[in-house]
Amino acid sequence: MKEFVVGENNTYSKINGIKHNSYYQGLLQNLYAGNDGEMANFLQLSYQSFILSPFGSAHSKIFTELAEEDLLHAKHLAQAIIMLGGDPVFCNTQGKWLGGRVVDYVKGIKQMLGINIEAKEKLIIDYKTTLTKIEEMEIRRMLEGILNEEENHLIKLKSAFRALQ
Repeated sequence: MKEFVVGENNTYSKINGIKHNSYYQGLLQNLYAGNDGEMANFLQLSYQSFILSPFGSAHSKIFTELAEEDLLHAKHLAQAIIMLGGDPVFCNTQGKWLGGRVVDYVKGIKQMLGINIEAKEKLIIDYKTTLTKIEEMEIRRMLEGILNEEENHLIKLKSAFRALQ
């Protein structure tokens, strides 16, 4: 099995040879492209980075780093969805398509950090809930690695928020 790295610290096995499972595929689909999933987080953080980068903001660098890691998470979730027999389209299991409406277009740094903290807390809960529903060990290891990375994202965001106090 080849390994891939998520973020700086998490290495875990790539998913190979698992059986098609529409239930697991649906759970991963929501983590991938739900309104609170990895792609939504990627869009939010990317937008914030784009508008802050012309000003040399340190927060822009943080948002860029987290967005890149969220995109990597989404890529691995998409690969797992395909392995499970699904199609990683940009919608959740209820058929709600992902789009620019999931982005909160606030301009204040404190508001941005607050929105991102709330989004990461929600995503962490979603990962933990999903882990209680999946028995396949290869998928669990992947999700646990991503969860660990999301918990690190939350720590970085909370630290940046505290620094503004």
